[in-house]
Amino acid sequence: MANGMKSSFRKYLKETRRPIYSAALVLPFFLIYHIGSLFLQSTYINGADALITRLLSALSVHSMFASALLLLACFLIWQVRTRASWDINSRKLLGLLAESLFFAMLLFFIFAYLPVPLSHATVGIKNPGALEKLVLYCGAGIYEELVFRGFLLGLLVLASTRLLGMKKAPAAICSTLLAALLFSLFHYIGPAGDRFSWASFLQRTWGGLYFSVLFVTRGFGVTAAAHAFYDMLVGLT
Repeated sequence: MANGMKSSFRKYLKETRRPIYSAALVLPFFLIYHIGSLFLQSTYINGADALITRLLSALSVHSMFASALLLLACFLIWQVRTRASWDINSRKLLGLLAESLFFAMLLFFIFAYLPVPLSHATVGIKNPGALEKLVLYCGAGIYEELVFRGFLLGLLVLASTRLLGMKKAPAAICSTLLAALLFSLFHYIGPAGDRFSWASFLQRTWGGLYFSVLFVTRGFGVTAAAHAFYDMLVGLT
């Protein structure tokens, strides 16, 4: 009985690492962010989304949906490269949603006794209401994870191993720490960024490390959803 449960759990962990599960898990957050932004007719935008849009604009890609198209392209390339199945089990998907909420609540309770109010990098709005915050947090979960875990962490590991000749384990540790520091610093950049304090900087750095570990162990979908849920817990409670 115990061996059967362990085998089923391992199978669950393996199967839910497939790209299609990450795509399905982030889809509701993706729709809330982009449809919500259009519905509210507001110019506010998540900071990571704005960063992607500006970088793509430098490459002559001018579209308000540039980030969405990039995310879609990443999922398609990931799916094709892994040659994984497109099938989805609804019970496993609900399990991933429960995982994401659990990891968000775990981080929330870890930081519960650290009285450091955190806001989130935005562009174009200073005092968003509850609905605007909800839309913003959905975008933060997706695009901050895409930038800082999906792209930056991977590039740092690649540079450390290929250019600096580091072994995989030290490269992963150093890259994870640097990515977490850059993730934290990102929240203080620009006119809409937070006022810098060491307490909030260190808290965000620990948050970056937490999401990096989650990204490596459970993949993009769970990390993005957990990030969005955590922001909601912090900002809407």
